Amino acid sequence: MAKVTIKEIADILGVSTATVSRVLNNSGGYSEETKRRVLDVLKQYNYQANAMAKGLRTKKTNSVGVVLPDLTNEYFAKIAVAIERVLMKKGYSINIYNMSEDANKEELMLRDLESRGVDGLIYVSGYRNQVNRVKELNIPVICVNQLEKMDETMPVIESDHEYGGYLAAKALLERGTERIIMLRDERDILPINQREQGFKAGLKEQHLRPLHISRIPFNVDAAQKEIADLLKNGKSFDGIFASSDILAIGALKALQQHGLQVPDNVQIIGFDNVTFSQYSYPALTTIHQSTDQLGEKAAERLIQSMQENHLDSNGRIVVPVHLVERETTQAWRV
Repeated sequence: MAKVTIKEIADILGVSTATVSRVLNNSGGYSEETKRRVLDVLKQYNYQANAMAKGLRTKKTNSVGVVLPDLTNEYFAKIAVAIERVLMKKGYSINIYNMSEDANKEELMLRDLESRGVDGLIYVSGYRNQVNRVKELNIPVICVNQLEKMDETMPVIESDHEYGGYLAAKALLERGTERIIMLRDERDILPINQREQGFKAGLKEQHLRPLHISRIPFNVDAAQKEIADLLKNGKSFDGIFASSDILAIGALKALQQHGLQVPDNVQIIGFDNVTFSQYSYPALTTIHQSTDQLGEKAAERLIQSMQENHLDSNGRIVVPVHLVERETTQAWRV
C-alpha cells in the first residue's frame, strides 16, 4: 500500500492538516471524536501510516540506516549481517544504502535519510566529507573502519590494521623469508596505509626494508599482472604480503603460471580472511578481521548513543586481528 501523507489523511477526513498533525503529536486542541477518526484512518493504512504516527509522536522511527560501499563485497556484507542481527533484536528496522563505490549516490542517500527520518546511522568505510554531511542530519552516527582521519568526536569501530601488517611481516620473517615485497591497494585510504606502516615496522625490527612495494588497483587481474611484470624484470623475492586476500590470490595465480612453487619458492600472506581464501590452492595464509565483532560493536554503540541521545559519543574501539596460517606459508622456524 502506498505511503499515506498528512495531507491525504486530512483530505479523507475533511479536516485541516494542522488538526491531523496535532493528533499525531498528541498536542491537544481537538475533540475525542476527531482523534478517533484520525487514528482509524491511520490504522486503515497499516504499517506505513502507523510508523509515521509513532515517529511524529515520539520523534523516533525505530529505524537505522546502514551505508555500505559495496554490498557485493563479502567483507562489507558480513558486517551488515552482524549489524542487522543486533539491531533487529532491539526492535529496529534496517535501511541498507549500497553506494556501489559511487560518490554520486550520496545526494540520493541524504535525501532518502531525511524523508525516512532514521534514528541513527552506521557508516561502513565512510569518507570524511560524506560522514560530516550526514552529521548535519542531527542523528547519532557510528563509523566502521574510517577511510580518512576524522575529528575525535566521531566514534569509530575499526580493526587493528597496523598490527595486522606487523603480524604479516613477523610471520614471513619467522618462516625464513628475507626478500619480501608488498602488493597494496593503490587508494590512499587509512586502513591500507596502516597495514603498510605495520608491515614496515615489523621488517625494521630485523633491520630490513621491503624489497619493493607495488601500488595497484584492487582486483585480481592487477595483482597477477604486477607479479608477472616483476618476474619478467628480474625481481627476485621469496615473500609477498598483500594488503587484501584479493591481491594475494592474483599473486598466487601469477607465481603458479611462472612455475614457482608456493610456499617452497615464495610464501604469501593476505589480509581479511574472506571465505575464498581457505579454498584457494594452496589455501591462503591471511590476517583475520572479525566482521562479526565490527558489526556487533558498531550496532551496540549506536544503540547506546540513540538511547542516551548522544550525537558525539566520541571514542575509538579497536577490534583485534590475528594470523590464520594455511598452506601459502611454511612451518614456523624455531
